[in-house]
Amino acid sequence: LSLSILLTLFASLNGEEATEAAAPQQQFQQFIHPLTNMPGSAEDVETSYFFPKYSDNKFPIGEVVTVLCHFSNDDQYPYNVTAIMGSLNSPYDFGFHVQNYSYKPLGLVVRPGDEFTFEYQFQLHPDLQPVEYALAHTVFYDDDESHTVPQVIVLASIWACFPSTSFVAPAKSGTSQSNGE
Repeated sequence: LSLSILLTLFASLNGEEATEAAAPQQQFQQFIHPLTNMPGSAEDVETSYFFPKYSDNKFPIGEVVTVLCHFSNDDQYPYNVTAIMGSLNSPYDFGFHVQNYSYKPLGLVVRPGDEFTFEYQFQLHPDLQPVEYALAHTVFYDDDESHTVPQVIVLASIWACFPSTSFVAPAKSGTSQSNGE
């Protein structure tokens, strides 16, 4: 009789733990990453970008890269540019994310007929391989009905490269170097 009580108690406790463990998993399954399944962007918004130090799209692995992002509002309504974020993807399967870049809040109102340029910095992970990648940065803005609208601002093929160094080996201790004179 006591064994059946223990088994019943164990089964009920185990069921509660399973229910408690399932709650965070259900919350995670409901999370939708902002860079997936994005709706269309506004027709009267134009965006462009420029990499001031890397116009050849060759980025140094492990170093910070700055991109200048331009947002132009040709609509009749103001837009609240709320944030930017990005990702580094496989050039063969864009759905394969290699690295995600931070969500940077902006909070800039761009009135009709105005334009604005802002910078976004990101860093290629130091352990990346020096190969080709697909880079995407997306700007988010609220339209006149307070709907958040995403718009890809950067979509480029880039090459990750080892940073160039000006390393000079130090002279060995106790030796002298001669220039032949």
